[in-house]
Amino acid sequence: MDALRQELAQALWRLSEVAFADWTGQVSEMAQIHGLTLREINTLYELSVNESLKVSAVAARTGLSKAAASQMVERMVRQGLLERAENPANRREKQVRLSPQGRTITRQFDQAALEQIVKALSRVPDEKIRPLLGAVNAVLEELEARPPGG
Repeated sequence: MDALRQELAQALWRLSEVAFADWTGQVSEMAQIHGLTLREINTLYELSVNESLKVSAVAARTGLSKAAASQMVERMVRQGLLERAENPANRREKQVRLSPQGRTITRQFDQAALEQIVKALSRVPDEKIRPLLGAVNAVLEELEARPPGG
């Protein structure tokens, strides 16, 4: 990795550490309110990004065995957070996806994360935020125009 990108990566990492300094407690509190484990939260986020997944993919992405992932998914289906669906390409194969309730919970976590970032950035004057916003938007535009491997 070249020095400029390494320095930017470290600065962005440090910014995320500062912005999310109090985040762990908030995530734990929200998880407790919803009766979720961190792996279940991770599963909700994996499904919010991937539309639907086989249980084996959930296992791989959460670090659980297939049996443990299957039990977790079943529990989340019973809680109304996930839905099972038949794979249209292979009717014997079942996939899981977020239920409307699961989608609502992920949006609540997202909103709490955004509020945490805004709270941290509120300590920075507008004249320092504006150029950063422009630079970040320019970088995002480049990244979105050139997907990985493209």
